[in-house]
Amino acid sequence: MKILILLRDLSLNGISTYNRNLANELSRQGHEVHVWPSNAAIASRSRMRWPILHPWAERLVRHFVERIAPDVILVSHFTQARLAHKLKQSTGIPWVACMHNGHSPQRMAEWAQLFSNAAGVVTLCETMRDKYADLLASTAQAGTPVAPVLLSRLPIAIPAPRQRASDAPLKLAYCSRLSGGKGPLCEAWLQAVATLPGHERYKLLVMGGGNYLRTLRKTATGLGLHVEFTGSIRDPGQRLDQVDVLTGSGYALMEGMVRGCAPVALGFAGCFGALTDSNLADAFAVNFGDHCRELLPKDAATVARELQLAINSADNTASIRQRSIERFSPRPIVAELVAFLQQIKSA
Repeated sequence: MKILILLRDLSLNGISTYNRNLANELSRQGHEVHVWPSNAAIASRSRMRWPILHPWAERLVRHFVERIAPDVILVSHFTQARLAHKLKQSTGIPWVACMHNGHSPQRMAEWAQLFSNAAGVVTLCETMRDKYADLLASTAQAGTPVAPVLLSRLPIAIPAPRQRASDAPLKLAYCSRLSGGKGPLCEAWLQAVATLPGHERYKLLVMGGGNYLRTLRKTATGLGLHVEFTGSIRDPGQRLDQVDVLTGSGYALMEGMVRGCAPVALGFAGCFGALTDSNLADAFAVNFGDHCRELLPKDAATVARELQLAINSADNTASIRQRSIERFSPRPIVAELVAFLQQIKSA
């Protein structure tokens, strides 16, 4: 297939990570992929926005899209969805929205209007699948077919098993962007670590950047914690190879899980908790606490309790790692997505 992916910008976040992994695996499987901004630029640190990928520029963009003649256009953000909606009207090229998050009722109603000519919707966990399936069903015009929804997953490159010295002190890490709702979650993590018995013997690492970083440094100092703050890093893989217990959600937590870290899920909704074989499927369904149907506790005492459970299981993570590898391996995820897109194209 020939696929055009429209991005909002090149910010270092989960959506750009998803599209980079997706584009790489699509190419490996023999498909022609165009990414705007370009494939070469997607791995850069640039936060440049592309105002040209805006619905007001549809006439100009249409010329270049028609030259590429993609089978389908993929988008993940609202502005680019508005452009894809107009391109569908002018060129007939089908478009698909990959929905990573939920939105306010007002924005969901605006998405519903765009979905009126969307060929399909892709979601990355069960709660998002249900949310958008309900939206499409409730807003469909009588006699109009409802766009299909694919429950997909987040693809990730699978690293080799990590090696750690058995006599090394445990390293506890938090990995996330440190702004918005995620900054205070890291603060709760720091407060939780400070209450753990014998916390002085652990090495502490916080990976991520954002406007809450200065506050977190002050919090760590006030708690008497010796924490290494890395700031924003594009690829945390090498650092995660040395981590034993990782707290976070989404791609950040996945990166640790496929390396054998003992995971604690702490997402937008709060603390889902230490992950085990018994609750892992439920954690996948809500993207590790990012998309729960209800708010979860996020106080330091709750986080400390779950951290202790993960510390106790730090030497017994083989099953979690294997199930994570099976869940997030790119090849089957992308093959399933391509089958969905081919079905849409032939409909």
